[in-house]
Amino acid sequence: MTQVQISKYLDIPFATLNDWKKEDSNRNRLYQLLINLDEKEVQNKLNKKTTHRFFHILNRNIDNSSKFTANDIRKAYNKKDYHKATIQEQTIYAKFFKELEIEELDEFIRTFNVSKRNIKNIYISSPFRNLAGVAKIWDKRFRLKHLESNNQNKKTLPIALQNILNKKELSHV
Repeated sequence: MTQVQISKYLDIPFATLNDWKKEDSNRNRLYQLLINLDEKEVQNKLNKKTTHRFFHILNRNIDNSSKFTANDIRKAYNKKDYHKATIQEQTIYAKFFKELEIEELDEFIRTFNVSKRNIKNIYISSPFRNLAGVAKIWDKRFRLKHLESNNQNKKTLPIALQNILNKKELSHV
């Protein structure tokens, strides 16, 4: 490739390329590599659409005009609070916590270059922390104390049994 092509495809200024071109530059080997690349190969690599399993999961049952992009996902995980996110971003969070496997978290972080701390903060502020199946797994992953929901702690008795017990309490008085 020529310097013009390198600058065009990789957005590297000519001044930078001229510095790299010098034999005593620590980037000279990188410059030589770029010069020896074939333009068509570079075009193919840059235009190659990233089809990752994450996109498949996050875009499932969503029409083509609303599908999430890598930038949408990065933008969503740059936030730290679930409640400050848009509806679209909350949809990303919902699909993420409900459908992705725990083992995929590190790969997700590498793929989209997002912060694990932000993901944890979003999870803590989200309603998914109260969903039994989701919370048990993600609480363990983030080393959080599992929240027991109030509804699960109360053992509800059938109404007929409650009525019988209430009558017995009244007759003893």
